[in-house]
Amino acid sequence: MPRRSFTVLGINDGHDASAAIVRDGKVVAAIQEERLVNIKHYSGVPEKAITNVFKVAGIHPDEIDAIAIGSLLRVVSPLKEEQSFKVRLFKKLSPFIAGTPFIKLFRKVLHRFRKMKELNKVFAKLGILDKEVIFVEHHVSHAACAYRQCPWSYDEPVLVFTADGAGDLISSTVNVCEHGEINRIAFSPYYDSLGNAFYSEITRYLGLKPWDHEYKVMGLAPYGKAEYCIDAMKKIIRIDPKNKLKFKNTIRAYGEDEQRKLWKLLKGQRFDNIAAAAQLWLEHLLMEWIKNAIEATGVHKIACAGGVFLNVKANKRILEMEEVDDAFFYPVAGDDGTAAGAALEAYYMLCKRDGIKPRKTQLEDLYYGPSFINEEIEVTLKKHGLLNKAEYYDNIDEIIGELIAKGKVVARFNGRLEYGPRALGNRSILADPRDYRTVWKVNFQIKQRDFWMPFAPTILEEDMHLYLVNPRPARYMILAFDTTEKRNEIIATIHPKDHTCRPQTLNEWNPSYRKVLETFREITGVSAVLNTSFNLHGYPIVGTPQQAIWTYKNSKLDALAIGNYLVMR
Repeated sequence: MPRRSFTVLGINDGHDASAAIVRDGKVVAAIQEERLVNIKHYSGVPEKAITNVFKVAGIHPDEIDAIAIGSLLRVVSPLKEEQSFKVRLFKKLSPFIAGTPFIKLFRKVLHRFRKMKELNKVFAKLGILDKEVIFVEHHVSHAACAYRQCPWSYDEPVLVFTADGAGDLISSTVNVCEHGEINRIAFSPYYDSLGNAFYSEITRYLGLKPWDHEYKVMGLAPYGKAEYCIDAMKKIIRIDPKNKLKFKNTIRAYGEDEQRKLWKLLKGQRFDNIAAAAQLWLEHLLMEWIKNAIEATGVHKIACAGGVFLNVKANKRILEMEEVDDAFFYPVAGDDGTAAGAALEAYYMLCKRDGIKPRKTQLEDLYYGPSFINEEIEVTLKKHGLLNKAEYYDNIDEIIGELIAKGKVVARFNGRLEYGPRALGNRSILADPRDYRTVWKVNFQIKQRDFWMPFAPTILEEDMHLYLVNPRPARYMILAFDTTEKRNEIIATIHPKDHTCRPQTLNEWNPSYRKVLETFREITGVSAVLNTSFNLHGYPIVGTPQQAIWTYKNSKLDALAIGNYLVMR
């Protein structure tokens, strides 16, 4: 008889390395390696994450049916290898090898060049070296994240878009998905990347870190005036006039060569105006691209993934398009999400091969990582000399809500670790959103972020209409909204220039975190708190009690709520 159940280990061993386990079409565990090794955007074999997802899922390594790897070649950060001779030569040759026929041919053999020695060592330790290994192309992994977890069934067509820096020589794809199949109808080569050849190179030009600080360009954009630089942006990239479902690099350069051209093109322009124009042009191109695909296919429901879709301002504009009936943006849109996407795709492939009907599970919460019991936390507090200063509370979440209402800034470490780039309450720094002075306190005493970067709110979902224009559930901080006249109640979480915010609307998925907000609402009448990730600038979100305590000690946080323990200064 054919099998009726499949369990797949998914791995991304490149930029934003991660691991995930999918059982019968549902993600049951997923962790980014950076959270366990305390190195932001960790690139490499995610050994700790691979080991930990088995513990989190309560699954023995012997139980997996296959290992899915979310790219044919490793996607490495340009910050690590851009100076190597191999990479510099590849960029020099890129205009000649970026053509569609070459890429279609080369992708078929890419996985044969993949280095597997380090991964195989990890597999040997876990006793899974004999398991089937399935290589899933990078952008198929992105597409699978969005399509296989979107809120629509396999019976209705969905238009799936992926866009990022690049992966497996591709930077964007358009896919018509129906009956479980992902059918690619167009793609842009890496050389024509809206992510790398445009937005990341603008990020680099502004003196920021590409593949890291693109969100800072987005946050800076409302301070500038796009009209001063928009004509220059149009000379960098556009929709391909020969194929309206692809992008075209019109500056005809990449990397260092492009930086030299950008210097001539943008010399003398203000940094905020450059950011404004780059953001406006990005939004325009994405909207035109999506509109073209809808017109070509007649499909009006869309799902999106890939690092470009971490741009919440662009997502807002896309969601407002008349041509779009509904949109789903996969919240772990960057490369960290490809571990889950590869496992989901491999699960579907195994089902199809064995002739069984695959299960499709709509995305719900993202609390896929480890949690820690109070006994473990107590040991860690004692080791770091804080146990004698800690108070144990059965009603710790009510205490947090009361402290926030008194103006205290509290770090919350409780429950399962979030998957993806956003802290969703379990590894968060929480503060009163009513007072704009909170921004300065959190920024300069704790987060040390750039002055122009706004914070975000968590809003009780039943009250989201009080603060958001045209509200809809937004549970992952992947969407932005205009705000209502009551924005002053959450002023510390609103962008000061365009009055938008990037909320997490909180439903019943996290009852303990809800208790914090409900307590705060009872005291203040405000249904939201300021929520920013629990980390110091330049570090990833804390993943362990040890990291939580180190961050507390090296900041000016007023309090640390860790498990049921509270440490106050």
